[in-house]
Amino acid sequence: MSKVRAALWQWLDQRFHLGPLVDALQQNLRKMVPPHVNWLFTLGSMLAVLLVVQLGTGVLLMVYYKSSSAQAHHSIEHLSYEVPLGWFMRSLHAWGSHLIVGLALLHLMRVYVYGGYKKPRELTWATGVLLLALLLGFGFTGYLLPWDQVAYWATVVVTQAPASIPWAGPWMREFMIGGAEVADATLGRFYVVHVILLPLLLLGLMGLHLLLVRRLGISTLGRTDEPTPDPEVLRQQGGHAFVPYHLLKDLSAICAVLGLLCTLSLLWPSQVGEPADPLHTPTGIKPDWYFLPAYQLLKYVPEVVGVLAAPLFLLALLLLPFLDRSPERHPGRRPRALLAAALVGVFLVLLGGLGHLSETSRTILGKTYHFDILGWPHQVAPGEAP
Repeated sequence: MSKVRAALWQWLDQRFHLGPLVDALQQNLRKMVPPHVNWLFTLGSMLAVLLVVQLGTGVLLMVYYKSSSAQAHHSIEHLSYEVPLGWFMRSLHAWGSHLIVGLALLHLMRVYVYGGYKKPRELTWATGVLLLALLLGFGFTGYLLPWDQVAYWATVVVTQAPASIPWAGPWMREFMIGGAEVADATLGRFYVVHVILLPLLLLGLMGLHLLLVRRLGISTLGRTDEPTPDPEVLRQQGGHAFVPYHLLKDLSAICAVLGLLCTLSLLWPSQVGEPADPLHTPTGIKPDWYFLPAYQLLKYVPEVVGVLAAPLFLLALLLLPFLDRSPERHPGRRPRALLAAALVGVFLVLLGGLGHLSETSRTILGKTYHFDILGWPHQVAPGEAP
């Protein structure tokens, strides 16, 4: 058996020159991991695996999905109620999208807190921010595909906002939805972007991001103007080789997140809503939770300001390594940077919470409150309609 393996290796090596690649891989796997690395550093691995699951389940869903307004909703019903385990694949895909965005945001926060965006990892950070933008694009384009009432009217609300941008706004909206109203052309465009354009961009950016991560390694907590400690110094400081120490952590975290994904899909499977009806507008239509802050902001500021806020925020994140010139990485030596991030986080969570509560009625401590469109509570008297 060993002779067969050696002959096969020699045959492949002569044709593909695998020797240098294997040596580089082994050297990379033996890289030292700094001593401050903890379980938060497994978020990237969990994300990568969930993205693979998302692509796999997406391909399976494409087998049965029909991207036309006349057949889209029926194909979702057929998939959910008649195809064996179709409901489970759809639930994995739906819950996977939520987990991916949540983990991506946590991963971004972890990199920011530990100063991992600083020199020489500016491009690693930039590709990560672009990946986050792509993930939001997946959520935006995929939301419409079931062609139910909630998906249809949420898309109508969201796609109306860009029209407020001076000069180019109306053209941008018409190009986005393929006409004057959300219709069959919109579904076709969103489907093509969701299953072809965005996956191609995702695979390319994800490959570049992982290459940069493995090439540059995990940053230490030292200053950027100090030389990186050599492996022996890192070992003396409490560091470990990537294999097996951190690899076991990654594998454990991956098993945990896959278990969570399956549990959510089994206990709370995705429901099939009512078919889209352009003539009937349901009440309380809102986008997914990760778009709620931007959606709620539109209610407090001029529409053009709210529309431009999200892309400007992503642009600021993209340029962050070039705007923050401090050489410090250690969180304890960057109090102002962490305070600024905490304030932004609280602001976004507050907007999201107000967006979630707006236009709903809640009973709190025996009293009924109606939250208006701005999210402010108003007590409802007994017997009074909210």
